[in-house]
Amino acid sequence: MKLFNSFLTVFYITILLCFNLFAEDIASPTSEHSQKTIVVITPHPDDAEASCGGLIANCIANGDDVIILNMTGGEYGIWNKSPEEARSIRTIEAKNAGEVLGAKEVFFGGIDAHLNVDSVNTEKLKRILLDINPDIVLSSWPMDVHSDHQATGILAWRVFQDPRFNFELFFYETTNTPHTKTYQFVPTHYVDISEVMELKKEATLQHKSQNPIEWYYMYETLAEFRGYESDVKFAEAYIRAQNSSGLGGRSGTTSKTLDNALKQAK
Repeated sequence: MKLFNSFLTVFYITILLCFNLFAEDIASPTSEHSQKTIVVITPHPDDAEASCGGLIANCIANGDDVIILNMTGGEYGIWNKSPEEARSIRTIEAKNAGEVLGAKEVFFGGIDAHLNVDSVNTEKLKRILLDINPDIVLSSWPMDVHSDHQATGILAWRVFQDPRFNFELFFYETTNTPHTKTYQFVPTHYVDISEVMELKKEATLQHKSQNPIEWYYMYETLAEFRGYESDVKFAEAYIRAQNSSGLGGRSGTTSKTLDNALKQAK
């Protein structure tokens, strides 16, 4: 009986220590933080804010530089507008959204619904990222119903394989049925976005031509669900890529940036 009681005592102490470490990780996301350059590769204007707006806001608050690289201009995303007119409108909306978050918006030059995975686009993306030299790159998860989301993720993965780069690659998820929906997304990392949910929403709502008021609730539901998984109110989930067949296991931590993932990778 004494042996059993001793076991219970050790067990409870271990649980308390683990809880305290977990809580401290959430409460002190900016400790030992060094400024980073983060690139969010987005298939269309509005995907970055809807999917990663919370992380972007947290990173900007921590003093990081965030660049949103729009792979296409959303040329076929506005009813009764020519591709040129739509691109112009969505470029302005993207810049407005970037200003809300404090991120810089740049454009790759691909055409909406026609983004190809080929050597030309791969080399172009390599040149852009070599010039920026990011610490972290975020891209859409390739298993998605939208071809541009598939292409964006695969292009990022191709570049990631180049030994000249040393950035960490993370994939994000989308949800806007029937236009985009991520499949087989098993997170390895979560970020706590509870304090910046309203800022994320404000940035996403800048894309007025896309009527976000009609679909943004899906991202709020997703953030609530990921928060439930990670024991915070709202969260965004990510998959950390590896230069191997595996994508890694769950980290067991939830923070406001991806600093912990970088520490674990070293």
